[in-house]
Amino acid sequence: MIQIEQRNRGGESMQTAFASSCAGVRLACLRQGAHSVRVVPLGRAQRVTTRLAARTAVTLVGSRGFVRARPGMKNLKQLFMNQSSTSSAGDSALPAMLPKDVKDMTEQDWKSVLTKQEYAVLREKGTERPGTGEYNKFYPTEGHYVCAACSAPLYSAQAKFDSGCGWPAYDKCYVGAVKTEVDTSMGMRRVEIMCNTCGGHLGHVFENEGFTKTNERHCVNSVSVKYVKAKPEGDLAESKVV
Repeated sequence: MIQIEQRNRGGESMQTAFASSCAGVRLACLRQGAHSVRVVPLGRAQRVTTRLAARTAVTLVGSRGFVRARPGMKNLKQLFMNQSSTSSAGDSALPAMLPKDVKDMTEQDWKSVLTKQEYAVLREKGTERPGTGEYNKFYPTEGHYVCAACSAPLYSAQAKFDSGCGWPAYDKCYVGAVKTEVDTSMGMRRVEIMCNTCGGHLGHVFENEGFTKTNERHCVNSVSVKYVKAKPEGDLAESKVV
């Protein structure tokens, strides 16, 4: 397991820069039981301190020797990928570390950190074939799902249900995590759902189908999300989005 905790004396803007540039590291730690941002694996470890920016100190604790790194260096992500000795069903490649704040990402930046399929769905509003997604038939009892592009928490594991539609379905999201937009493509009116942090396309939301008490089905592409075994930071409330 890894615990994290951030020690940041650079103010809110510095914290935002840290969170976005190290999104992949944060998610790697969350997958191993982390709850916040200094990285501390349990058991034998060697400590490494690296300055990600002026006046921002982060202690990395690793079991594979000393590692020196600067912000954006991909070996940070690899460090924590290597630390995991086991993987569970549904665990897949980590989102790449973002080279800059989410708000400043260009389409070229997104192309550099997303796979072709992730870019086609998240940025170009594509749709994966039904029944083919990694999480279509995956129903964990704990944990949560984050945006595959920026690692923002989106859905709890408990919100996921089997709709039989061929894509992952959720009946509610974390409050403020998902935004909507009317989609009139394909000659019909639908409600698109997107990550409220980075604007990545998730899928569409449908109402009044009677599956659950919320009467709302978020039809989400597997490639748009990543599963994290740990709980998200804080006590996040959930609600319908429409």
